[in-house]
Amino acid sequence: MNMGYGLSDIPQQPDKTSFADLVNDTASILDYLGISKVFVIGKDFGAMVGYAFSLFHQEKVAGVITLGVPFMPPGFFKSHQALPEGFYMKRWKIWYTWRHQMIAVANAGFRAIAPDYRGYGLSDIPQQPEKTLFADLVNDTASILDSLAISKVFVIGKDFGAMVGYAFALFYPEKVAGTVTLGVPFLPPGFHESHQALPEGFYIRRWKEPGRAEADFGRFDAKTVVRNVYIMFSKSEIPIASENQEIMDLVDPSVPLPSWFTEEDLSAYGDLYHKSGFQTPLQVPYRSFAENVGSPQQGVDDPKVEGPALLIMGEEDYVFKFPGMEEYLKSGEVKKYVPNLDIVYLPQGCHFVHEQFPDQVNQLCEINGTIDLFVRPLTLNSIMNATMIGLKLMCVVIFMNTRDFFTRLLLLGVVQYSAICLKKMDQIKHTYVHVNGLKLHVAEIGSDSLPVVIFLHGFPEIWYTWRHQMIAVANAGFRAIAPDYRGYGLSDIPAEPEKASFTDLVKDTASILDSLAISKVFVIGKDFGSMVGYTFALFFPERVAGIATLGMPFMPPGSFEDSLALPEGFYMRRWQEVGRAEADFARFDAKTIVRNVYILFSKSEIPIANENQEIMDLVDPSTPLPSWFTEDDLAVYGDLYQKSGFQTPLQVPYRSLADTSAYPKQGLKVEAPALLIMGEEDYLFKFPGMEGYLKSGEVKKYVPNLEIVYLPKGCHFVHEQFPDQVNQLILEMKHSHIGVNGLKVHVAEIGSDSSPAVIFLHGFPEIWYTWRHQMIAVANAGFRAIAPDYRGYGLSDIPQQPHNTKFADLVNDTASILDSLAISKVFVVAKDFGAKVGYAFALIHPGKVAGIVTLGAPFVHPNAPFKLAFPEGFYIRRWQEPGRAEADFGRFDAKTVVRNIYIMFSRSEIPMASENQEIMDLVDPSAPLPSWFTEEDLSVYGDLYHKSGFQTPLQVPYRSLGEKLEFSKHGLDDAKIEAPTLVIMGEEDYSFKFPGMEQYVKSGAVKKYVPNLEIIYLPQGCHFVHEQFPDQVNQLLLNFLNCNK
Repeated sequence: MNMGYGLSDIPQQPDKTSFADLVNDTASILDYLGISKVFVIGKDFGAMVGYAFSLFHQEKVAGVITLGVPFMPPGFFKSHQALPEGFYMKRWKIWYTWRHQMIAVANAGFRAIAPDYRGYGLSDIPQQPEKTLFADLVNDTASILDSLAISKVFVIGKDFGAMVGYAFALFYPEKVAGTVTLGVPFLPPGFHESHQALPEGFYIRRWKEPGRAEADFGRFDAKTVVRNVYIMFSKSEIPIASENQEIMDLVDPSVPLPSWFTEEDLSAYGDLYHKSGFQTPLQVPYRSFAENVGSPQQGVDDPKVEGPALLIMGEEDYVFKFPGMEEYLKSGEVKKYVPNLDIVYLPQGCHFVHEQFPDQVNQLCEINGTIDLFVRPLTLNSIMNATMIGLKLMCVVIFMNTRDFFTRLLLLGVVQYSAICLKKMDQIKHTYVHVNGLKLHVAEIGSDSLPVVIFLHGFPEIWYTWRHQMIAVANAGFRAIAPDYRGYGLSDIPAEPEKASFTDLVKDTASILDSLAISKVFVIGKDFGSMVGYTFALFFPERVAGIATLGMPFMPPGSFEDSLALPEGFYMRRWQEVGRAEADFARFDAKTIVRNVYILFSKSEIPIANENQEIMDLVDPSTPLPSWFTEDDLAVYGDLYQKSGFQTPLQVPYRSLADTSAYPKQGLKVEAPALLIMGEEDYLFKFPGMEGYLKSGEVKKYVPNLEIVYLPKGCHFVHEQFPDQVNQLILEMKHSHIGVNGLKVHVAEIGSDSSPAVIFLHGFPEIWYTWRHQMIAVANAGFRAIAPDYRGYGLSDIPQQPHNTKFADLVNDTASILDSLAISKVFVVAKDFGAKVGYAFALIHPGKVAGIVTLGAPFVHPNAPFKLAFPEGFYIRRWQEPGRAEADFGRFDAKTVVRNIYIMFSRSEIPMASENQEIMDLVDPSAPLPSWFTEEDLSVYGDLYHKSGFQTPLQVPYRSLGEKLEFSKHGLDDAKIEAPTLVIMGEEDYSFKFPGMEQYVKSGAVKKYVPNLEIIYLPQGCHFVHEQFPDQVNQLLLNFLNCNK
């Protein structure tokens, strides 16, 4: 940071500071850090410092990027004399202006390169655009990679970029790890001759004609041309003009852009095409289609791409209408040229499917290590010289998250070869299995060699309902399989849908597994899929490793007879009546039916119609979809139900519920480990007897090894509503109680028992759940995560005398938990007062601690050179006063108390009440929660503090802060924490305002007691920095763990 700015010292004579000082300071900083060569990035006048540094120290500069200011030669600013006297040039910038870029570059974990072709975007226009060839683009691609010293890549090409990508793969097979194309497959030589069969007004034929497109485009600005082309190419029909019409005239000026393509996106395109013009783009691809780009290793007539390949096509892509295209793809002829090709078709997808459905395309291309901070395309531009071809090409390094994998200008993406980039085994595949005379659709992701999870959907669902869970379990090392039942989705409809039965679905499930040579599975079922799953487990117990169900428990024969006690308008009774649902549904298209059912089943009340009302009429057409279920999701369901209809879904489950033949004659007991996840707002709880059946434990008569988890606010579609929480539960998040020092202490854990262990110690007002982001991250990285609730907190027992609880108890409990789990060494991660517990544990048990990470609190030794001295209204003093906090908190429910504390502790000021004010009154009831802490999160906390109360939490930490842990008997009064230690502090953490705290930390005094300490400050971070910026904290945490394991 420059002198006199931010946290740097102010020079004694600021008025004498010069640019030369800043240049010299820069050199000195690098010398001090032992850095011999750097990339320099400068913004505003920082660009001038950067360029001056590179002039004086050329040998130290690998490259220069500047933003907002170019190189300014001496004397340039004399031109400012021509500006008015009031011209204002002062700019107030400190290093923090780079916060997004620094985090993005450091955390991305991958390198993505997207060039603009010659004559496109920001790249140079060749001197003779009309002579540009596909071969030039292939050679340019090779030269870019050579310039960047990249030896192997995944190639991702869109539209004619697919042709460039495949040609590159033919010429340089050793450089290509895999190829993904969108919208265009591999096209063998001569394929484009089929265009002659299309009318004269076919857009490609028109654009091939020299001068015609130029005249057509010339009537509009570049932005309008791009707008029109996007609108045309987003349709499912090929653009064809009539004899006296031009291609641009095919678009009505009042037609809006596609919903997924914004005016801001359009502006980016328009600006760059205004710069480049359309001369080169018309030459390549349109006027170069006759060019054959062959491989030197193969005859041009017999090209073959041997590497792994994926083609993603939108089912509404107009390219399908090209003569012979659909047959070429669906017959498998394309595999003559690309033998290792997978093809995925996305329903409703258009030619720009990567922009239309980025999440689905991202999953298929499965990039790990994404950035949570959303950095738009064209974030960081690096000018590279491709000397072999004498052109200056603009390469764009894109930092992407799951919302936007491809750049807005991406025609050919080149992703550096890396294990974390694109994994073919992680791509969702869509196959058909011939089962019991039908062709059943199966979606799957993950390697054949991995443990298998089969997902069984409910109604009104299809395989797609499991989209969140399939990716999660595949990333965790499982193979995920999700079939569409017969008569559902993409599977065949049986010849007699009205005779389909639960028995058919159970047999189909077994046959699918047999066809795929799978002998044992984890079964996950939703809604009536739970019944299929449990019945499968009864008939094939040896094939079931475990079973998890959502929205429905095990239902013994005759269970639904109780539903007859519900009124005649009960939706199940209506749908069991042959013809009634058919007539009701027939008034709407399939998409509207699915919309209505999703809205109905998302509520907490059972859908019941009046006597003269139909079930579909229960939904007001103006009612929005649930926030977690998008129009895009609905479109996927709608299309597939439009294909399949509702005849089989009405038969199974609704008209087959009374059929008990699907169950075994005896032995109605599922012995496998089982998990039931229920949303607490699931309307199924209102079924007669259901709540009692679950909460009394009667269900365990049939499923003895069952664990039940209730998710606050969860509805019937809890796996789509709260996918992260459900994924955590599915991915072996274990919740157990361990007998510790006379109490049952709750412990959440995830990860393999054989992995290095990390124990997470929470603060106040927290519970184990505060670590939800970190636990998943460390488990996915190969660690075992353990998070207890302290005694008297969360789901742990409350001690008989909470007021006698001490810090020493929590330290002893921690040791006992680890002993019970047979863990001999751990990393300790602690937050807030949990840091005191963690550090004390490390002092007493140094041999058991591999490293320590604390957040929001450093190690504070009893001999530390500061003491807390605050007014009477200081929150800690108030909460130390017996009875005062109890009376204050007692005016509110637990949820409100936690809400208020989260709001207060998220601020940068210490909570301090005036004389006649209580701490809870410091928060205005209208104040919103922090943006990163949701109402759903608050509900989890509120429910558990409602259970535990605040008596123990007030005792420890607040009324025990004066406790001196008995280190003397261990000979530890002057001991140091020798283990590697990391402290992560938010720069806005209110604890910095504690008297002496900032000086203690930033002066390095803390290192007297913790010599192997590193401290990292996160800008804008508050006291809950791990919840506020989970990705940044996770990255820092994983770096520390990996360096010290």
